[in-house]
Amino acid sequence: MSSRFTGFVAFALIVAGAAVAGATAQDAADAEAKAAEKQALALGAKVWKDKALGPKGRTCMKCHTNPKKPELYLNGVNEKYPRYDRNAGRVITLQEKFVQMQERSLKAKKTLPLGDERWTALELYLKSLK
Repeated sequence: MSSRFTGFVAFALIVAGAAVAGATAQDAADAEAKAAEKQALALGAKVWKDKALGPKGRTCMKCHTNPKKPELYLNGVNEKYPRYDRNAGRVITLQEKFVQMQERSLKAKKTLPLGDERWTALELYLKSLK
C-alpha cells in the first residue's frame, strides 16, 4: 500500500470519526433541549392552575377557560405579544401582561418578577394550547 493511500484512508477515518462525534454531540444537545422543554411545559401547566398566584384561590385557568367567556381563552396569545396595552400606555411583553393580570385580576400583593422561570414556563404552556 502506498503511503499516499494510507494517508488518505487515515484522513477519511478521522473525518468520519469527527462526523459521528458531531452527530452524537448534536443528538445529546437535542435530547437535553427536549427534556428541558418537557420540564418547562409541566411547570407551565402547574402555574396555569396555581392557586398561590393570588388570594382566594384564584387561578389563571379559572377565568381563561370559562365557556361563558370564550373571548378570554388564551389559545394563540403568544403570537399577539409584544403589543400595545392601553392600561400600561405602551407596548408590553406577554410576561408583563402576566404580571399586570396577577396584580389587577388576581389581586396579588406580590407578583412573580419578569423573567421568572414560571412565567417562561407559562408562555411555553400557552404556546402548546391548540
